Amino acid sequence: MKHPQLRYSLRQLRYFVATAETLSFTAAAKALHISQPSISTALAELEACFDVQLFIRHHASGLSLTQAGQEMLGKARAVLKNAEELQEAARDIDAGVSGNIALGCMTSLAPPLLPGLISRFMHAHGNITFRTLEAHQDHLLAGLHDGSLDLALTYSIDLTDNIDFQPLMTLPPYVILPKKHSLANNRTVSLASLQHVPYVMLDLPHSREYFSRLFEPLGERPVPIFQSAQPEVVRGLVANGLGYSILNFPLKSTRTVDGAEFAVRHFREKVAATTLGIAQASGMKPRRVVQRFAEFCRKHILSQYA
Repeated sequence: MKHPQLRYSLRQLRYFVATAETLSFTAAAKALHISQPSISTALAELEACFDVQLFIRHHASGLSLTQAGQEMLGKARAVLKNAEELQEAARDIDAGVSGNIALGCMTSLAPPLLPGLISRFMHAHGNITFRTLEAHQDHLLAGLHDGSLDLALTYSIDLTDNIDFQPLMTLPPYVILPKKHSLANNRTVSLASLQHVPYVMLDLPHSREYFSRLFEPLGERPVPIFQSAQPEVVRGLVANGLGYSILNFPLKSTRTVDGAEFAVRHFREKVAATTLGIAQASGMKPRRVVQRFAEFCRKHILSQYA
């Protein structure tokens, strides 16, 4: 059987992806350490090969992707990943794994989880590099959909049908209080006892709604007096006596970066928990190195926090 001859190259696809991500010939050329004319020529040849226009060239404001370009971007990333996997397999049949992993992580999970996880995996597999994205759920799911992320460590919140989710552990929410607050003298804290305490909210999409919903049985949601999208800022505000907050990932330390301390107390009532897990795009076979890292994540997280 005669196979049709390919008229495009991996080099052209790599130039296309880099340009689509930067929407600039100049920025793409700088990132790839080649000349701008080389980028322009390669992309013109690629458009001629596919017989579609991939970019709209704007005289004053750079580039934008056409609809065809947007549809081709995910497919081009997939081809490049498959090519990388083929090269890895040839090089590492008996020598372990190598390659780059694009890892996403929920913003609130990243500080306590990512550094140790990545460090331990790289120590065991010296040829691995990482590109990380700390973001909220919508951005993580978008990255999985368009192929810019291999996998994401996140919660089972608002997952879409085209996402495969491997649950790792259930995380019930808990309260953090100033260490000297009167409620910190109790082993557990009721929802009602917090109604007149200033609320410091972790201001992330999905998280703020999830924590606020815990108070629906009381008929009134808490109104935050302070809010921040940075978990460390939230913990610092609480530790410095400005109110309470709610978190759900277990912490190794109750001391903040400025040396203040907070207390951790569980809820007296049974409250809705979230599930931490590994999210990946459905229907996309992960590369071998990604599979190995996902298994490492499962073992590491369960051994450290379960």
